[in-house]
Amino acid sequence: MLEDELRETFAARAGSTPPGSLASLDGFADAAISGAARIRRRRRVAMSGLTGIVALGAASVAVLYTLTTGAPGGAPQPPAPAAQGSTSQHPATEQTPTAPVTPSEMREVTGIGPSAEAATRVRLQLPAKSSVTAAYQAKDGYLVVNTQPDGDKQLVLQDDDEQQQVLVDEATNITVAKDGSTVAWASKGKMNVGTRSDESAKKITKENSVDVPQDTEPVAFVGTNLVVSNDDKGFDVWHTERGYSPTWDATVVRVFGGTPDNGGVYAELKAVAAGETAMCLALLKFDQPFKIMNKVCGLPIADKEGGRISPDGRWLAYPVVGAKQVAILDLTSVFTGGKPKLWNLTVTNKTVWLNAKAFVVDNGKKFVKLDPSGQADKVETLDEDSDGVVLIEPLTQK
Repeated sequence: MLEDELRETFAARAGSTPPGSLASLDGFADAAISGAARIRRRRRVAMSGLTGIVALGAASVAVLYTLTTGAPGGAPQPPAPAAQGSTSQHPATEQTPTAPVTPSEMREVTGIGPSAEAATRVRLQLPAKSSVTAAYQAKDGYLVVNTQPDGDKQLVLQDDDEQQQVLVDEATNITVAKDGSTVAWASKGKMNVGTRSDESAKKITKENSVDVPQDTEPVAFVGTNLVVSNDDKGFDVWHTERGYSPTWDATVVRVFGGTPDNGGVYAELKAVAAGETAMCLALLKFDQPFKIMNKVCGLPIADKEGGRISPDGRWLAYPVVGAKQVAILDLTSVFTGGKPKLWNLTVTNKTVWLNAKAFVVDNGKKFVKLDPSGQADKVETLDEDSDGVVLIEPLTQK
């Protein structure tokens, strides 16, 4: 059972966990924490809190995390047009920790702890009426991307000392690297990359910026390479250790994630050749910007969101368009005749890989776990309701 799997993993790791990680948080379940909010620059709207209840898990295990999602955000504010091709390097603006405040509004919902026996309660404060876009479990706490009522996004760190800090503000989109040490965000006609190598400083310590076309968004880090997208132009790669020369590829429909060696990505391509039928999956090597290494068409069509590559890079899982099936592809054989495995399930696009052998998806009421190497007619259902629950993605530990 999933409950047993979580319990055993947590117990095995707790004894060897270094200070400041999950083991040092034992016994905090009944402690309510006072969040801290930072007054947003250039805004007169004060941050007020909302509550989440978080379940802590082992560093290699995804945690099911409950937060209040608030009201839907408004439309994103597009960045101003800017000339392409220029590069700048400058220090990021330092973030000054704010004094603790008492939120005017707090709500609590249930999270699933590592033992899955009872809720482990934590209060997470975010701007009032914001919605959670993504959340990650890092070594120094939780990184939460939230969308505010005006459409802007923030990246907020809640650390192990129960303090909160805004790391990125007023962005149109934010992406966090798999190890949590690097963050990319789009804002005001620029694509920015900042590092968090000094986690004790609780801020972005370095920033590289390049000019990008309007509405360009960060998609995913693959090593030091940042994949970006633009609805009008397609997909591109910024090799962040050097300057950026736009070389857009309009044949790429979406990028699912990077290869284990960080040399390229798995992506959906448009069906353009005679006889090709959607969906076409390709292994793309980084070039100018991509070079097709392998390609296969006729796969079950992926829904707009929810597609994820497993931590070991072997499996691609996604809800099928129409949300009545889940497909899992073996990336080691799909280009040489391997067939996708299909689960007939009504699902949402709320997904996460628990580990390399457990894909968790929301069926609209409960979370279910799928084993990519198991039988397609077998699922394991978790008792906890999924309504209002955000899945926290674990970040790789260095």
